[in-house]
Amino acid sequence: MKKAIKNKGGQPTKYNDKYILEVDVYLKKNNSSTRSLPTKEGFALSIGVHDDTLDNWANQKYPEDYEDEKLKGKLVHPKFFGALRKIILIQKIQLMNDGIYNKDVNATIVKLMLQNNHGMREKTDQTTDGKAIVGFNYIEPKTETNA
Repeated sequence: MKKAIKNKGGQPTKYNDKYILEVDVYLKKNNSSTRSLPTKEGFALSIGVHDDTLDNWANQKYPEDYEDEKLKGKLVHPKFFGALRKIILIQKIQLMNDGIYNKDVNATIVKLMLQNNHGMREKTDQTTDGKAIVGFNYIEPKTETNA
């Protein structure tokens, strides 16, 4: 059994391990076949909390002065962290698949979401005219001593 982390004040947490299973329920209702994109925000609404609360739960770590040496600095809810990552990864996969295979999807919105939510970027060819760079010449920058 886990030892409780002392509450530093404020409202007690609403976290419950049942939310790990609730992620799968949420994903069954929000997917390509239901034409609903899964989001952290949507999941937060479905369980009645703010989306920042999800991040707080997922990223909460045991303090360095925690009595159990093995847990110091470790995630308090590692399974919830994984469940939340599952929503994010499924969203990314759904966006990519819908962007490629679904003609009814707004490609600009898909591109925007992949760039802003998943760190994907357009890449440009940095070679010369599509040819591979075989070697290079170093040109020393001009300074007062070698000018």
